[in-house]
Amino acid sequence: MLRNPIYAVTVSASIVFSSAIMVFSSGLFAEEATVPNDLIYIVEEDKTGNSAVFGGGVIPHKMVKLLAQMPGEVDFIAGEEGDAFKTGSQLVRLDADSLLAKRQAAEAGLNSARAGLGNAYVQYRRELLTPNSQANSMMGGVPGLFSMFGDPLREMAGEGDPDFERHSSLYGQGVQIQAAQGQVRQAEAGIRELDETLENTISLAPFDGVIVKKMVEVGDIVQPGMPLVIFADTSRMQIQVEIPTRLVNKLKEGQIVGARLDRGGDPTKAKIARIFPMANLGGHTTTVKFDLPVGAIARPGMYAEVIIPDSNKQKKGMPSIPASAISWRGSLPAVFLVSDDNTSLKMKTMRLGSKVPGGKIAVLSGVSVGDKILRQPLASTRSGKYQAAIAE
Repeated sequence: MLRNPIYAVTVSASIVFSSAIMVFSSGLFAEEATVPNDLIYIVEEDKTGNSAVFGGGVIPHKMVKLLAQMPGEVDFIAGEEGDAFKTGSQLVRLDADSLLAKRQAAEAGLNSARAGLGNAYVQYRRELLTPNSQANSMMGGVPGLFSMFGDPLREMAGEGDPDFERHSSLYGQGVQIQAAQGQVRQAEAGIRELDETLENTISLAPFDGVIVKKMVEVGDIVQPGMPLVIFADTSRMQIQVEIPTRLVNKLKEGQIVGARLDRGGDPTKAKIARIFPMANLGGHTTTVKFDLPVGAIARPGMYAEVIIPDSNKQKKGMPSIPASAISWRGSLPAVFLVSDDNTSLKMKTMRLGSKVPGGKIAVLSGVSVGDKILRQPLASTRSGKYQAAIAE
């Protein structure tokens, strides 16, 4: 045996490899794992629930997104997220040095136009009070003396009309006044335009509130329409929910309904603040806003639920499931449906109703009476072939 050790090692390796293939083959063709019956719950029907629960989000009573009105570089930001400001406070300011230089030039043009207007008035009054004053001043008034005698003779001879010439001179001076007035108004309009442009470089707080989100930093280059900050009044909060149109007809503004914050929070009261006049196209739902009580522990973006009375639920009956069967994926409730042969799972989101007797929860949509679901899924449970190590 020792004379051929290589042969012995080869035979041993072949035996081990063959054994591994047999083990793998037996595992490959083994029977698929099935969900034990004690882990399955059959969805039942309940006729005691008479309300529907709809999920939505918490939003501030007032919220605006401030946009850049002109291109430029961000020169100033008042604060960070959560900082509070009063109405009229500067929140964001763009660099305006070039605009200020243009305004100085426009002011210089306005001063020049006003000086030209004043000179036009003086020239008009001089022509009105002392006609031909320039010629008379050079020759001691002799031209004016000649005009007293020469003008009637010229008019009689048909060689001139002294009255029309007088009118023409005054009209010309009046035109100079109008032109100077137009230059003044043009310069003033240019300054007003620059002032409005300068105002567009500053974003002011439209109401008392806080910065909810900041989208720019000092030094950023922005273009018109780019968002700068989101500013909101968080002293009053609302819940915004999409309600099926068939239930909206039974609601009215000012009505008090139940609400829950952050999925499992204590129930509170909410008042219907606004029912939108138009349903969402294709969704068969209408947006409804609910006012939360002052001082409610709520933050913008938080998940919330409202409980809407629905008398039809008593007549129709609703599917009900135990709370342990609900798996929360983010803010959406879901269950895991079990296939007919109990070999695979499928996650299904649903819309929950109110609690019903027996510690169960009514389901508005997502599952039907008679469906098989996992009684208590784990956080690691996933859709696909059932694996006992995951669910147990």
